[in-house]
Amino acid sequence: MYDIAQLKKLFCINKKYTFKDLTKLLDVDDETLLSDLNTLEEQGIITVLSDCFQALDKNNYATENIRIYKDCGVFYFDNIKYKIHLDDINGSLKNDLCLFVIDKESKKAKVKKIIKRFNDLVVCELMDNKLKIYGDNKYVDVPSNEYSRLVEGSRVLIKLKNDGLNGNIVEIIGHKDDPGIDLIQIALSKCFSLDFSEEYLKELEKFPNHVKEDEIKGRLDLRDKLLYTIDCDNTKDMDDAISVEKKENGNYVLGVHIADVSHYVKLGSEIFKEAFKRGNSLYMLNTVIPMIHKFLSNGICSLNPSVDRLTKSCFMEIDKDGNIVDYKIVKSVIRSKKKMKYSEVNKLLEENKMVAGYEPFIDNLKLANELNNILNKARIERGYVKFMSNDLIVELDKNNKPLEFKMQEQKTAETMIENCMLMANQTVAINYSWLPFIYRIHEMPDKNTVINILQFLKKLGYNIPLIKNVDNQKALQGILRDLSSDKDFKIISNFILRGMKKAKYSTENTGHFALAYEHYTHFTSPIRRLSDLMVHILIDLYEKNNYMINEEIENLEQLLIDVSIQASFKERKAIEAENEANAMKMAEYMEGHINEYFNGKIINIDSSGVTVEVNNIIGHVNFSDIKKDSYKFNKENFTLFGKKTKQTLKIGDNVRIKVLSASKEYRTIDFAICEKLDKVKQKVLIKE
Repeated sequence: MYDIAQLKKLFCINKKYTFKDLTKLLDVDDETLLSDLNTLEEQGIITVLSDCFQALDKNNYATENIRIYKDCGVFYFDNIKYKIHLDDINGSLKNDLCLFVIDKESKKAKVKKIIKRFNDLVVCELMDNKLKIYGDNKYVDVPSNEYSRLVEGSRVLIKLKNDGLNGNIVEIIGHKDDPGIDLIQIALSKCFSLDFSEEYLKELEKFPNHVKEDEIKGRLDLRDKLLYTIDCDNTKDMDDAISVEKKENGNYVLGVHIADVSHYVKLGSEIFKEAFKRGNSLYMLNTVIPMIHKFLSNGICSLNPSVDRLTKSCFMEIDKDGNIVDYKIVKSVIRSKKKMKYSEVNKLLEENKMVAGYEPFIDNLKLANELNNILNKARIERGYVKFMSNDLIVELDKNNKPLEFKMQEQKTAETMIENCMLMANQTVAINYSWLPFIYRIHEMPDKNTVINILQFLKKLGYNIPLIKNVDNQKALQGILRDLSSDKDFKIISNFILRGMKKAKYSTENTGHFALAYEHYTHFTSPIRRLSDLMVHILIDLYEKNNYMINEEIENLEQLLIDVSIQASFKERKAIEAENEANAMKMAEYMEGHINEYFNGKIINIDSSGVTVEVNNIIGHVNFSDIKKDSYKFNKENFTLFGKKTKQTLKIGDNVRIKVLSASKEYRTIDFAICEKLDKVKQKVLIKE
């Protein structure tokens, strides 16, 4: 049986093979072999040059992702920094995986070839009959016949090839002066569709806008139950409602009621195919590109108040220590009694203020919070690793101009709903763990990586204890808890978070490290996430087949793998899009504040310069733009040392900055550091 390990062994000796040679040596189909060879090339194990495959010669070549700055390209290989002249980047763009020809003596390199684009979709604008990459000073060549429908200022989506800056126009996005063009181009460049096909829209026509009586048969009728939704103030697609009761034995019964989207969206339908393609809903600033059409996501699938809705309910009996002692998962029908808002529930629970319209729900909300406090304590004891939230809220005016940048606060109401969803997701994962399933996993971090980060933070002066069992949740939890009151907790949390592996979806259950769960899935957002929709489809399928493993279930294995890969991929793309939209608004805000002064904090220093955060806006400082002295970078402890003043700048320092430049198009903000601030100087206005 063919094994990729056999393929690796062939390259242990420095021998060249053609593809034909390898097919003769290995009993494997061409498609599988080609896929494995691509994987080995991306991992830097082999090189592919002149149609020949051979082991990577580390004396002359390197495979790494390129960073591109204004004056040069850079990458690190075996802890050595190599520079690439801009004439030698060979059509590569930021973060592309490249094969480099290296010179170890001069520490210089050239891009030999692009192995894999970081993003093979780019937005270009027609300027002087040339297609310029938006946010870059490079131009893309496309076949001459593709220019026919373009006018000056047209913005287009281009799919790049790997050989230089060549490609083809995929879609004409619009014109630079069109309203909303910036967010549209971000979405399209991250592989999110804006429109639905005719076939899709025809399928939508068969759905009613209300629940029919015959759909309720066989479901647990919860329409008289006291249950409600709590969500953001402007949410229109509500996946989840909760109910809380207390039994005579002192235990709580938590009900988590989730929109039964799979009742409407069936496997193989056009709506499912499009949901698979999109992977999740995309939220950028004040816009939503839904995974499922708004007719369903804001209509019949949304748990709107005072109307019947089909749901899947997970009931959990929870004792005083936060343990689930019994549970059941059933199909149900509900009628939400109220659409609540986080802000208003927090006024009730945290400030003890009455909010109009909440009078009938006060006692139940207090009971829910009583359970919430128990679940909070239980998750701390379990080893839940709590990082500081990095969710940014950008406040816009009526013209979509940025006004303020705030970090999302997680108050009582937000924590309460989070705890309810965590319990339901865990319960569903446990219940179906013996069948083919999709899990939300978070693998244990690499021990050495985390130790290095903790040692780095200790060098910066933070009170980091010396611990060896960093792969234990409670050890990291303790560090973060002890430092949570530090003024630089955001910096500390983000550095430790960098050492964690990324959570993802998988058919292999390896547990969730940060949540400290052995079993965990995503069940609670089927309107917004492909993974959750697939979990609902699985629940339906297993119920239909009376939980017997048959041929239909066995054939699911590859589909579940595909769904896991796609959901993980599109989640990353959504995060990229959200971050790019936020960066665009940060730059747009600072475009109106050129030559103005702010107080900020240094959040990172590396060989490329200094990163400063000002009111949650991130900007860059070149070493040459630090006033009053010439600073040298110390790569051992990531500090800057002033040659004349002998002053040290380090991560966590407060500084006075001047805005030098900003570009909405390039998503860049350049600051100058005018002065290091102490507590006394925080309010000093520097004048030059």
